[in-house]
Amino acid sequence: MIIRNLTKKYMVIQEFMGNDEVHQYICYELDGNQNSEFCAVCQKRSSVKGDEIRFLMEQLNNENFLDLVDFFINGDYFYILFKHNKGKVLKHKIDNEKCSISERLEIIKNILEKILILNISDYFFNAAMDINNIKITQSCEIYFTYNCCDISQFDTITFQDGAKSLAKVIEYIFNYEIKQRSMPELYNFVYSLNNEEIETYLDIYEKYWEIYKIYFGKQQEELKPESLSFKIWNIIKKICSFIKKLIQPALILLAVSYLIISIASLFAEPKYNLNFKTIGTVEIENDDLLEQSQNQEEVIQENNEEVSGVE
Repeated sequence: MIIRNLTKKYMVIQEFMGNDEVHQYICYELDGNQNSEFCAVCQKRSSVKGDEIRFLMEQLNNENFLDLVDFFINGDYFYILFKHNKGKVLKHKIDNEKCSISERLEIIKNILEKILILNISDYFFNAAMDINNIKITQSCEIYFTYNCCDISQFDTITFQDGAKSLAKVIEYIFNYEIKQRSMPELYNFVYSLNNEEIETYLDIYEKYWEIYKIYFGKQQEELKPESLSFKIWNIIKKICSFIKKLIQPALILLAVSYLIISIASLFAEPKYNLNFKTIGTVEIENDDLLEQSQNQEEVIQENNEEVSGVE
């Protein structure tokens, strides 16, 4: 497959990601250096909107964003051309090599510096932040591959989306340490990225630089997982939080029930309480008390009749 613009032709050698709407190809320039590869993002021409064209023109005019090479129409398709580097995928390096703490800290620092150098947009920031889309050379240089399968939604992607994607990359690189919380400053940094507490690329770099200075040069055995007492306290807090969530609805239900009963009692007919158990030291039952009361009433009525007969 050959992709053409007005002046150049590109030979496709691999399709490496895509969906029903967008495909991405690895290619090289036919009349150029075959060692220089490009990534071509291919869209249907009919799906491309004017806002996307304007956005790409702004990015092409961004003199720092050298990864974007060109965009053009070829037949029924619209192409966006990026530089593509042959370095090792970062995920493969982390999975297959025993990287020291200092080496991994250096990798993240270089990623953040690359973001600053490129003056990258929010959309391309998010598109690059994937452990599978970051390339690394033997000299620890960083290159990005951009997943543009959602390019039509470019204006819905925010800085915070990219920050959360960056947090996932850091979590992958320092998976063990973050789970153990043996680098609490890094754990807090990832938390900040995930919870929209950082608002600019420079803030990200500055906060990370403080962590870099603390841990660069340290060995794994120097890190201490969080104490057992701290873990127990976390468990207690989670249990208390769970119990609180259970108790609150129960208290509300109890209060509502009490209110209903109180209102109902206001409109209920008054009744005599015959629940006497004793008179003095004599224990009685309610039925006995009622029978005695009735007998007393009969005696009183008979005495009244006798008095009226004497008169």
